[in-house]
Parts: sequence; structure tokens; C-alpha cells
Amino acid sequence: MADPVETGFLEFLEGASGSLEGPFDATTYANSVASDRKGRGSVLQALHDYGFVTGYGRDWWKSGSSERLEEVVLVFADARGATTAARTSRTSYAKGQYFQSFFDAKLNDGAYGVTEGEDGYYWSVIVFTKGNDMFAIERGSYSDYPTAQSIAQAQKAFEFAPNSIDVPPPAVAGPGFLPNLRLLVIGALVLLLLAACAIAVGVFVVFKPWSPRLPAVEAEPKP
Repeated sequence: MADPVETGFLEFLEGASGSLEGPFDATTYANSVASDRKGRGSVLQALHDYGFVTGYGRDWWKSGSSERLEEVVLVFADARGATTAARTSRTSYAKGQYFQSFFDAKLNDGAYGVTEGEDGYYWSVIVFTKGNDMFAIERGSYSDYPTAQSIAQAQKAFEFAPNSIDVPPPAVAGPGFLPNLRLLVIGALVLLLLAACAIAVGVFVVFKPWSPRLPAVEAEPKP
């Protein structure tokens, strides 16, 4: 996960209210993208079906302004899970209350950009996959849709991301080992991501404006 292309951003502390900063599991992600019990259950089931393993988020606030930047990566057992999750998230965005339009993400096949807006706050979001990982880059502003900034950040994130993140096959785990395995995977992912990027020196927790709707994966429609 790449540091901001733009200057002046400060990273939120892990665990800050309303921030998806640091490692997260499927339940935490479902709670972030769905507002009711039924929706959370649907997201959890889709993540399970697609082989979700773990996730990690970084969240920034631009000093002296309301500018926001969020990066999220979801790790799946294989590339098919990541591409399916990304494809269904596009459908979810299109049905969203604050959806405005799609735009060209200028990345690889399957990548897409989407704009959302509410009460004068504008978000430009880019979703792409690389190997078995799905990434979401979210750039927000009160001024206008920061599409150019989100594209620049996504291009940096794409180049920075590994081709894939190795996930140990769960089938070899014995009884009682799976919880520990998941913790090991999360720990390994965190170490990889932190080692791959320079964490911002300054961290500053402030009240944040309206947050974007993160990519909500859905079950694939039955033929």
C-alpha cells in the first residue's frame, strides 16, 4: 500500500473512530459497508464464498482541510476471489444512493472508477485487483470530484503492490489451528505492508467528514 502522492496528508491512528485503519477481518469489513443486519450478513456470506482471508486499511486526513484519502486491500485465497469481489462491488456501487457515475481508472482490465456525492462532499473511488488482492483507493473533497488525484494514487498503489500475497492453504490445518493460522496470516500481511512502505511520520486524529461507501461485495447472480 502506497503513501499519498500528494503532500500534507497525515495518517489516522489505528483504531480511530470511524476509521478502517490497520488489519481487519470479515466482520469488521461487513460492519463498515452495510448499515443493517441483513446487509452485513450478505457481505459476510459473499466474502466467505470468495475466499476472503484478511484485509488492511490506511486512512489519511489532509492538514488544514477536509481532504481525505483511504486505501483498503482485501486478500483472497486466489485471484478468482479477488476479481469476483471487485466485479460484484461495481454492481453494488451502481445501485447505491449516492452513486453519480463511473469513470476510466486507467489501470488494468477489470479496474473501474466511481464517483459518489452527498451534501456537497465528493468522492472519487477506484477499485482494482492484482493477483489475489482487491484494492480500493478513495479520495474525498468538498471542492469537486478529485478524480485526477484518485487516478494518480491508484497508479502508484498498483505499481507498489506485490503481484500476489501468499496464503497458506487452510486444508492442511488441524482442529483448533485455524484461528491461530488466521492471526499468523494477518500478522504476516501487516509486516509485509509496513515493510513495503514508509509510514507517515505524523499522525493526527480529528473529526472526519462523511465517509465513502466502501466496496460492498455481493453474491453473484444465479444463471
